Amino acid sequence: MVNILFLFVLTGFITSLLAAILFTVYKKQIIHQKRVILYFGEGATAVKKTQINKEQPSRIKQLSEIYWNKGTQGLNKRISKVEQKRMDTMLKEAGYPFKSALDFRLFQLLLSAGLTLPIFIFLLPLAENKLLTWLMIVTMALLGLRFPLFYLGKKKTARIKAINKAMPDFFDTVNLLLGAGMGLDLALAEVSQKNKGPLADEFLQTLEDMKLGKSRREAFYELRKRVPSDSFQSVITSMIQADQLGIGMVKVLGSLTVRIREQRREAARELAMKAPVKMLFPMVFFIFPSIFIVILGPLVVHLITKGLGG
Repeated sequence: MVNILFLFVLTGFITSLLAAILFTVYKKQIIHQKRVILYFGEGATAVKKTQINKEQPSRIKQLSEIYWNKGTQGLNKRISKVEQKRMDTMLKEAGYPFKSALDFRLFQLLLSAGLTLPIFIFLLPLAENKLLTWLMIVTMALLGLRFPLFYLGKKKTARIKAINKAMPDFFDTVNLLLGAGMGLDLALAEVSQKNKGPLADEFLQTLEDMKLGKSRREAFYELRKRVPSDSFQSVITSMIQADQLGIGMVKVLGSLTVRIREQRREAARELAMKAPVKMLFPMVFFIFPSIFIVILGPLVVHLITKGLGG
């Protein structure tokens, strides 16, 4: 009993001694923090800690960036220029969800390895059917390689839809500014800065290219290549031709916006005509069987229990 009491007293003494030493060492910092909280509230210390965390990135983030850069450098030696150009085109059409083609390919390999290694390490030694396990490993590896491509395709489709949806209002506003006496470049800059979305981002990039020395024709050609939308490419082609021939841009944009709205109306009608065909398969495989069960179920039960003469 005496030993236990002595242990508690010794622990309390050591704790008090350490607290006194730490309080003496960090006395100035504690007093400073109390004054900051007194005059500015606790939000000031939170803001200061946030700024410190932003200025000093974590060690894990630094190591991940170092090894990621090493991985991209290693892939740069193994991937041909033709393949890199093809992947750059895919990324450009999707709006660059990855920084470069090397980053995209490295993400593919890491995803494939992340899906297959747990199965290879944990499931394969314990599996009775090795062939089925190897088939699962190959399937997950292919899934890891193909899923990023599917993601790029979805991003490309969503980006094209967003651009086609924003085109009428965007060019209407540009046309109004042109009618008010503003120049084409200034009107595009004004509308792009006030709007958000892929269409505004693309025109801002085009204006930046023009500031760096490209002509309007070259910048618009690059813009047409970046956006894989037929209606948008036709609009940009008309704008390039009007600029070359000296035709009034107000008249051209007015007719273009009318044509864009007509194309959207026709696309909506086409989707409405396709709706019955798309509804056919869910009705045949999901809705009709349920209806038949509800309608014919009691009759089948009656026939089974009582027969035809019941």
